[in-house]
Formats: sequence, C-alpha cells, structure tokens
Amino acid sequence: MKIGFVSLGLIGGSVAMALRENYPEARIVAYNRSKEPLDAALSDGVIDTGVQEIDDSFSGCDYIFLCAPVETNISFIPRLLPYITEDTVLTDVGSTKGNIHEAMKRLAPDVHFIGGHPMAGKEKSSYFNASGELIDGCYYFLTPSEAVTDEEVSDFEKLISSLGCHPITVQPDRHDFIVGAISHVPHMAAYSLVKLVQDEDTPEEYMRVTAAGGFRDITRVASSDPTMWEEICIANRDNITKLMDIYIDKLREVREHIAAGEGEALYDIFKGAKEYRDSMLK
Repeated sequence: MKIGFVSLGLIGGSVAMALRENYPEARIVAYNRSKEPLDAALSDGVIDTGVQEIDDSFSGCDYIFLCAPVETNISFIPRLLPYITEDTVLTDVGSTKGNIHEAMKRLAPDVHFIGGHPMAGKEKSSYFNASGELIDGCYYFLTPSEAVTDEEVSDFEKLISSLGCHPITVQPDRHDFIVGAISHVPHMAAYSLVKLVQDEDTPEEYMRVTAAGGFRDITRVASSDPTMWEEICIANRDNITKLMDIYIDKLREVREHIAAGEGEALYDIFKGAKEYRDSMLK
C-alpha cells in the first residue's frame, strides 16, 4: 500500500503516525512546504519520502490525504491530478466539507474523492505535537463523493477503523452543520469569553492572573491557530452564523431568568444541560 500526505501538520502527522504503526510495510510519501517536519518524519521512520514540491513521488498512491487548511487543500487538487489514477482515492481531513466537494465537482469530477474529518485535535498545531494516539478512539466523519464506489467507501472505512477510529458516513452539508454546533461555535464562544476578560479586566489584570481551572478549561481552544479558524469561519459561515443566533437566544433566555430571579427556571436549564453533558461521557 502506498499513501501520500499533502502537509504534515498536527492531524496529517498524527494520521501518518497511526498508519505507520499499523501498516509498517506501507510506503508513505509526504509533501510539506517547510523542511523541518519532513526531516523529523523521516528520522522518526513515519515517512519514506519527503518532498517540498508536488511531483511524481505521488504516482501510484492508493490513498492521498490532503491535510492543509481547506482552501489550501483545494489549491493542491490541480497539482495532484497528473499523479492520480482511477485506483487512487483522494481524501482530506478538513473541518468543512461543502466547499471542497464543490471544488471537486468543478476541478476533478471523476476523481474518487472521500471527504474525511477526524474529530480530534489540540490547541497546539504542527507535526511536532502530532501523535498516533491523538486519533485513537475518535469519531471520523466520511463524506463520499458520487465518483466513488461502495467498495471503495467500505475499504476506506476499514482502513480508518484499523487506526482505532469510528467512521460515520454523512452528507457534506449535514457534516458542516454538525461540526458547526459541536466545534465551530464553541470556538467562537471561547474567543469571545477571552475577549470579554481582556476588555473588562482591572488595571491590575486580576482577571487574567486569577483565572483558574474552569475558565482555562472552557477557553482552552482559544489558543488554536487563528489563521486556520479564520478560514473555517469563512468556509462554514452560513451554519456558524445560524447556530450562533440560536446560541445567543439561549444566552438571552438564561440572562432573562437571572435578571428576574427565576431560580427554578435556571435550575431546570442547568439540570437538563448537566444530564445531557454527562451522557457524553458514557
């Protein structure tokens, strides 16, 4: 089996590490703009070939993973086309799916594309924070295009499952709404809470200094790469803004109960939220 990676960052590096651990005989080639991650991956034995240009090193790949930000992934599609055959499955690990599926229809409608999104990550990026364990046990969304066969989808599901992931197949628009709610809007909430404290802090910066576990936990993702999240917001803006409006309504509802001193109503909201949150941990 030959596998290609375009960009060896946190997720690309983690998937490559998991593949190497589970398929030691696989041939793995990777492109990365900067040389340091390639040198590290070669030294680690994660990849066999590292290149800084898309070239014929990608010929004959069974799978090629696009692991850069979504818009950057789209820009690589034409550069990969000379090396993609009918036996190649192209996939990605991006946080949104609608835009790359639209790009595939426009740029390469016959390429066998399966959108992918492992629900894993850290606030720290780069290959040097990657680990095969990062994706172990995670749910992994798949959004197959019309060009792929049922057999190819089944084979890819088996590959992803062999890495310890749990594949879930959905339509691209459904994926983007789901991750808008469970990932994108929570990031916006985290950024907004940090900005609130920054703007309302005392001259002595007591808020910043004394912020403890609860605040740090709920705002951890605000340390994520701002460039990546700028792109995600633009790519999934319709779902994010729709869900943010709903979230603002939820906040306003809680605010009104607090202002009115309606303790029982607050208790019901908190109890229901606690029970649903606890069910996620089972």
